[in-house]
Amino acid sequence: MPRAEGAGVLKRLMAPLATALLAAAPAGGTTATPEAFPCAQGYGAAAGGWTGGRLIAVTSLADRGEGSLRHCVEARGPRICVFRVAGTIHLETPLRPRSALYVAGQTAPGGGVQLRMAGSRHGPLVIDGVRDVVVRFLKLRPGAVARESSNVDGVTVQNASRVFLGNLSVMFASDETVNIHVDRGTATDITLADSILAYSLDRANHPDGRHSKGALVCSGDGTDNQCGRITLLRNLLAHHRDRNPDIKGTAAGPVEVINNVFYDPLSQLGEFYDLQGDTRIAYVGNLAMTGPSSSERVAAAVQVFDWTQGHAIGVWADDNVARDCASGRPLPVLDPEAAARPLKPFALSVTPAPAARLPGLLEPRVGDVLPGGGHRDALDDRVLADVGACAGRIIDDPDEVGGWPDPDPGLAPLDRDGDLLPDLWEAANGLDPGAATDPWTPTGAGAPAAAAWLAELAGDTCDAR
Repeated sequence: MPRAEGAGVLKRLMAPLATALLAAAPAGGTTATPEAFPCAQGYGAAAGGWTGGRLIAVTSLADRGEGSLRHCVEARGPRICVFRVAGTIHLETPLRPRSALYVAGQTAPGGGVQLRMAGSRHGPLVIDGVRDVVVRFLKLRPGAVARESSNVDGVTVQNASRVFLGNLSVMFASDETVNIHVDRGTATDITLADSILAYSLDRANHPDGRHSKGALVCSGDGTDNQCGRITLLRNLLAHHRDRNPDIKGTAAGPVEVINNVFYDPLSQLGEFYDLQGDTRIAYVGNLAMTGPSSSERVAAAVQVFDWTQGHAIGVWADDNVARDCASGRPLPVLDPEAAARPLKPFALSVTPAPAARLPGLLEPRVGDVLPGGGHRDALDDRVLADVGACAGRIIDDPDEVGGWPDPDPGLAPLDRDGDLLPDLWEAANGLDPGAATDPWTPTGAGAPAAAAWLAELAGDTCDAR
């Protein structure tokens, strides 16, 4: 953004950022949890365990080794992955982050960073058994490999807590596009926000055959699972056979589905089950639309399946719109089973916007897109155009939509002192661009430099929410 605008943005973000960091400091022998970033929303908003950590440069598009993204995400201790490169990373095995991590995709130059699988039978990112993980502004597009596999998700979160996933473009998965799973453990305090989940592969390499799936929340194996306090906020799901989304839950807390757009399912939109335990769901301010791929089996925006004796399930639905995209023909929001199990309104972690503002609210902000439009590529543009024109279809192969774009490599900003803070930014904020000082040194406005810089790149101002 222009320097004058950047200075104004920095001033606006300082107050919430400083408040969050002060809350994280010891006081009277206690330590509060910092925000994932200024004005973070949803149940995953407290994923701030990276605060105060090292800045680690990602200087290579190689799968592994010094300077790779894997080297950063699999390191130990609080840390931030700062990209000095852009392009496609071909992964032989999934990235498996350790706790206290911020993958700051907004720092990538040019067209940003795209993750693609190179022969693996798994997806690119598996967040398993950890806490305090933030992943933002990335393209995760695995693709199907020649061998059969039931594990090629775009993103998998398993037995993890305090996780924030934001501004992701997730496509070309042959299992779930995003899967939040629990296996004899706990998955809580998770947000998926401002992301595009699209073009899952139907007739690809899944052993079950046709398997184009959107988001699966609280799938589970084993017993004594806890899964809840999960927020799906301002996402666009398009061109999936079903699971738009598929939700289960337990008494750990509710699942919030707020201000999302769901488009062009083949057979089902929302599917809500009681298989894991007592399930409470808030479905508020959403737009659900049938499209060219949709069959007559799409009966309602939300279907409830009360299948387990002794488990309660209920839905609070408010201010939702459900219709056919092209004709405008209305569609029921709740099927009869869902309508028979209403919940009274309960406290949400987010203040919903009116459904009437969708999809205009989402168009400039969903997917891997920076303030001003940087990083957005032809695939995300295509999905947004599909929704606007009531066009597009479910696909079997990435080639049907042009395959994988090649992100512009761009040019990393000048950083003479090697502290990973750009020289121009340091000079504009009262720091010495020729001295590699602690990245947590306060700026002239009072907030630590590293956190302030990341927030400015991402446009993390409360008035922008």
